[in-house]
Amino acid sequence: MRPQKGKQKLFDAAIILFESQGYFATSIEQITAKASVSKGLVYHYFKSKEELLEGLIVDTTHKMESIAGTLTPSPLIEESLSHFIDNYLHYLESEKRFLKLQLTLMLMPELKDVVREPAKQRADLLLKMTTDWFTQACIIQPENKARLFLAMLDGIALHYLSIYDQYPLTSMKTQIKQAAYALCSIQNSGNINVRN
Repeated sequence: MRPQKGKQKLFDAAIILFESQGYFATSIEQITAKASVSKGLVYHYFKSKEELLEGLIVDTTHKMESIAGTLTPSPLIEESLSHFIDNYLHYLESEKRFLKLQLTLMLMPELKDVVREPAKQRADLLLKMTTDWFTQACIIQPENKARLFLAMLDGIALHYLSIYDQYPLTSMKTQIKQAAYALCSIQNSGNINVRN
């Protein structure tokens, strides 16, 4: 088994078990059994269950960084926003299980230091990248608009992940893009094609 494949199997098993029976009720032995790997493989990567959780958060951060990297300048601002929003919504769908778990873990005082700091670092990085992109795109008040844009996406994520069982993420895509264009002072003069 390739090393990274074994690590991913551990992450997948941990997410399922943390979600179904809780972080504190899950043992390393249960994770290795669920992942069908040896206990030694866990300790090859992680010294403890807490470190495995940190690894999960770091892995998710890397995925979010790659999504943030898709917010790159292009001749048409709406094209860049559209591409980023498509990638962000796909990220929410593909990482739904862990992102829901992370929301739960963030509310646990015992895990505050493990979960909140990496999540804050990820949010700070995303804010910086978005602000930089908005600055390059000559958007007025780039940091404030970046904060509003990210807050809109966070609100959508919160509704999708924890409030509504059947949040219409796919059918909302056009409205999300239109709101982002308006926020960035892009006038929809009828010639902007908002792709689903």
